[in-house]
Amino acid sequence: MREEQVTKNILDWLEDNDWKIICYDFPQSGTGVLLHLNNSNRTEKNKGGIIPDIIAVKNDIALFFENKDRFYEPDFEKLREIKIEGNYSNSLHKLLTGFNIQFIYYGIGIPELEKEIEKCNKHMQEIDFLITTNNEKEIFIHYDKNKIFATS
Repeated sequence: MREEQVTKNILDWLEDNDWKIICYDFPQSGTGVLLHLNNSNRTEKNKGGIIPDIIAVKNDIALFFENKDRFYEPDFEKLREIKIEGNYSNSLHKLLTGFNIQFIYYGIGIPELEKEIEKCNKHMQEIDFLITTNNEKEIFIHYDKNKIFATS
């Protein structure tokens, strides 16, 4: 399954569960929102910028997704860094203006493949949630540290 399909499946599931999609991106879509580093030197327009695959909101919660077609360790590291260091907080705050967001949770979406999930299991401490999907568009929640999806 390609990253694009992972993202589309998750988008459909989020919308079906009353999450509002703020932005999304997948390879070559050109639909994403570029988040800039706090206090970045803007001489190079996109240097240090990131484009989240999905940002969705519901009630006082925002979700920040990185999706892939397989386990990809750098995404776990990137999400941990964003969460711990808050180095994109200015861009995130600007993007989420108008929403009463109290919590931002960071997670990964991948295909429902046992060997890839096993690789992810070694890095769960770096993220808040792990969601998988299959070709039937089913969604599986493998990890949800904060019980975000308990009612979804």
